[in-house]
Amino acid sequence: LLLLLYALFILAVTFRIRGVREPASFFVNNRTASARQVALSIIVSCIGASATIGVVGKAFQIGLPAFWWLGAGSAGLLVLALFLAEKVRESGAYTLPQMAETFLGPKARPLISLCIVVAWMGILAAQFSALEQVLISLTGWPPAFCLGLAFALIAMHSLGGQAAIMRLDSLQSLVMIAGLVIVLAWLWVNNPAWTSGVAIEAVNDSFGYRELVYYLLIVGGNYLVCPMLFGRFFSARDARTARRGGLYAAFGLALCSLLIVSIGLAGVGLIPGDTRPDEVFTGILGMVSPEWLQPLILVALVSAIVSSADTCLLTATTVFCHDLVGSGDMRVCRYSLLGLAFTGLLLSCLGKGILELLLMAYDIYVCGVVVPVFIGLLAKRCWCIASRHACAAIIAGGVCGGMSAVTGDTVY
Repeated sequence: LLLLLYALFILAVTFRIRGVREPASFFVNNRTASARQVALSIIVSCIGASATIGVVGKAFQIGLPAFWWLGAGSAGLLVLALFLAEKVRESGAYTLPQMAETFLGPKARPLISLCIVVAWMGILAAQFSALEQVLISLTGWPPAFCLGLAFALIAMHSLGGQAAIMRLDSLQSLVMIAGLVIVLAWLWVNNPAWTSGVAIEAVNDSFGYRELVYYLLIVGGNYLVCPMLFGRFFSARDARTARRGGLYAAFGLALCSLLIVSIGLAGVGLIPGDTRPDEVFTGILGMVSPEWLQPLILVALVSAIVSSADTCLLTATTVFCHDLVGSGDMRVCRYSLLGLAFTGLLLSCLGKGILELLLMAYDIYVCGVVVPVFIGLLAKRCWCIASRHACAAIIAGGVCGGMSAVTGDTVY
């Protein structure tokens, strides 16, 4: 019943917005978002599959250093807000590739767009996998049916474009945070001594300095030049609003990281130690929380994952339509959105773990796009970057990142 009410609520908001036929509404919410809307939308978009199911499992395995999954993202977002957010908003662009074209040349735009679409399909697949697991726990329905339901929820939520998503994100962020706080409070009641076993450490034997540097570069780099976050800044009222929203989001993301990691740490000893990381969160709920509380928490988790997934899907759709296809027609955009959603669904069937899927996507995107775009943003007033050099950097970085994703060897 809760799931049905949530789906009907999404449907009502989406179809209220669907009548809008202007690209500015679908892509950037008519550039009317406040700093609070920008911040809450960024937070709820970043705290999806990776920062709930994935990070809780990681904290259960390796302890406090699991903080760095979102902590590295918060650091990258802080640098983005301080140095680039105002430039992003002042560009007046709809997408990151469109903005990058002004300082990396027109030949770089399709290459950047292709990297983004490919990488964001991996991120979307991770969201599908997470949502499937939560829906199975919530309903007990067969996995195939739950995966189809995940597709319907994510695609339906995205059809209203940025205007619908940003209207829902503020509410869904509060629902998500409230749900996580309730879970931690209930765990604290059932395991009050959990804090005594927590070692305060940035790295340990399971997560060393090599992994920390990798997280700061790859995960943090993804937040530093991120088409999803740029989409939020493009939607802000003005440059100052974009900067303030980014700063609020960086601070909120760090706090949420501590909250989520605490849930994984508080679950140690309450469920078997050999539980698969992606099953720790739902396992904790099943073992500890009362029957009446589980559906409420799981629906809050559904809300978090759907909010993150729809932003990923809309980001890929916007780049695909605006930069690769070159169309602002709403029918083309919505059909493309459904096609990309189906592609993400198929990728989720590969059997990869949630964080594994995300890191594969980050490898391709960060190595191929972040470095040239970041240098171009900072250096465009100092010297002109030849388009052929930018293209060579994107191709070389994307190929090396792809090799790292396939082989698992971070040396690439």
